[in-house]
Amino acid sequence: MDMPNNNKKNKTKDRSGKNKEKVEKPTFEPSNFADEITNLKKEIETLKEKNLRLLADLDNQRKNYLKEISEMLEFNNKRLIGKLLLFFDSYERAIQISQTYQDPKIKQFLTGFQMTLAEAQNNFFQEEKLEEIKITLQKDIYNRELHKVLEVEENNDYPEGTILQVFRKGYLYQKKVLRLAEVKISKKKD
Repeated sequence: MDMPNNNKKNKTKDRSGKNKEKVEKPTFEPSNFADEITNLKKEIETLKEKNLRLLADLDNQRKNYLKEISEMLEFNNKRLIGKLLLFFDSYERAIQISQTYQDPKIKQFLTGFQMTLAEAQNNFFQEEKLEEIKITLQKDIYNRELHKVLEVEENNDYPEGTILQVFRKGYLYQKKVLRLAEVKISKKKD
């Protein structure tokens, strides 16, 4: 704030003979003072508004940053879970193939292995909010949002689009499709 320089300096000598400055008090005109107060109030309001806008911008940037981090984490989780599902698929196929063996030691080993695999899958699925897309063979109908057709079999025994076989299980991650179930469906013969 610029103040009018109404200070008048008078030089006087004190008793010791040294020059001493005597400062007179400034005089203010009431109209200038009121204008200055008004201008300062306007400037304060402008700065408050600017500060609020900057705080809002900062809050928006923070929210965008948190959203991007969340999306990156979800993407990486989906990718990692997809890779782990391949591991579970391979073990399930190995168990299915191994069940043809008649040796009691192999059957005993497979029983223990199946129990361990089932427990690991259940724990993993619960922790990661992962669920298998349930399919009842020869009853459920193909749904393009949940299933991927790998094979079509001409068959009049079932309605068209009935799922006859599951080649690979499908999964939902946090109620969204992570991987479609790969299936064989029926088609009416011509």
